[in-house]
Amino acid sequence: MHKLKLKTDGSVIAAIKQSILVIALLFIILPIFIFWDGVTAIPELNEILYDMLIVGIFLLLNYSILIFLLSRYSPVKILKIRKQIINFTRLFLKSETDGLLIHSVKWIYGIKGRKTIIDLYFNGLVKDSAEIGRKLSEYLGLPMLKYEESDGKARYIFANPPKRYDGIMLIGKGIPNEYKGDYKPDVSYEPIPIYDNIIWNYNSEALHILLIAPSGAGKSQFLRYLGGMVLRRQHMLHVIDAKNSDLGRLFRHIGVGVAVETDEIIKMLTKIVNEMNERYSKYFAADNADIDANFTSLGLKGEILIFDEVLAALGEADKKQKAEIERLLGQLALKGRAVGISLVITAQKLNATDLPKSITEQCQTRIILGAVVSDETFHQATGYYKKDIAGAYKGGVGKGYAITPKSDGLAYIETPQMPEKTSDYIMLFKELRDRGTPYGEGR
Repeated sequence: MHKLKLKTDGSVIAAIKQSILVIALLFIILPIFIFWDGVTAIPELNEILYDMLIVGIFLLLNYSILIFLLSRYSPVKILKIRKQIINFTRLFLKSETDGLLIHSVKWIYGIKGRKTIIDLYFNGLVKDSAEIGRKLSEYLGLPMLKYEESDGKARYIFANPPKRYDGIMLIGKGIPNEYKGDYKPDVSYEPIPIYDNIIWNYNSEALHILLIAPSGAGKSQFLRYLGGMVLRRQHMLHVIDAKNSDLGRLFRHIGVGVAVETDEIIKMLTKIVNEMNERYSKYFAADNADIDANFTSLGLKGEILIFDEVLAALGEADKKQKAEIERLLGQLALKGRAVGISLVITAQKLNATDLPKSITEQCQTRIILGAVVSDETFHQATGYYKKDIAGAYKGGVGKGYAITPKSDGLAYIETPQMPEKTSDYIMLFKELRDRGTPYGEGR
């Protein structure tokens, strides 16, 4: 990373540049004037004047190259950013004088891959660092991917967002198109890619997902992608479809267990909780159990539950049923990690009192999608406010924001693209479910 501390008037640097230019021009003009005037000089003087002319041309040429390299048109990206920061600072920030001491801002900037990372140490001269970030984004002509402020410092990350993943390509990568031969997928614990550096690592503290997306925001397509990737990795998939939508019909058609009615939901949750407790008893309760063991080191299949529209399910249940659903979900959220039980909980919106904190606080992978999202829902889903984005909110169909323990703050995402018609990939899903070890085994 490069450091740049600015006194925003720039008078000293300007004076140095002007001095170099004056010297270069003097070294060029003086010999030309003498030669042009026809003044007869001794050979030694002519040689000196000739050397002055060469030096002057050399200085002027290097001065021009230097000015170009340090300009906002520089072909060297890091130098171009440096000049843009200087110009931007003089446009939007001010220095303040305290006796002989000039207070100024400090920038630390660098390039990492396709991303431009800029830190601003504003020294009390900036009242709204988020607004400065928005203006800097416009000035650089780069979208702001991330903004965060702490301890007198603001960090801005700029880059053109990467393209969305092709979901079917990732799910079917390396699998024969006609599903012939002896292809058998292996159980894999590899994290599932979502967008850029955002992943779903179900072998970490981020194994539980809270997904908030209003109707039409691309939630179902994203859940199909996640479900397909779970099948590809040969883990157990369970689906609760509280609204009896096409999501549940797709997975039911290929043989995945789907619950719709309240009694079915409680039965499915109870079964998964019992499986969790059995694993604890079998692999973790013995005196000789490895204290560092988890489901991956034991070679167990994960149990992934997609609970779509959890608030709809709770709304349909009576008081006793609702309490039971929340109790069972709370157990899975609190105790599921070591034995490989992962939750993907979705809702169209979320308020502070909609779900117990014992559930939501365990969901350390949080995703919100959609163009129309209230400030309260955004805050409940991510822990941030929309103003923390700094740039304009860019949610839409399959577009939104995510936060994970590894994402270093709020990150813009676009979910992997899936075909509109399930008929385009239903056979792929069925083959993934049927191949490998028989579905339902792995304990």
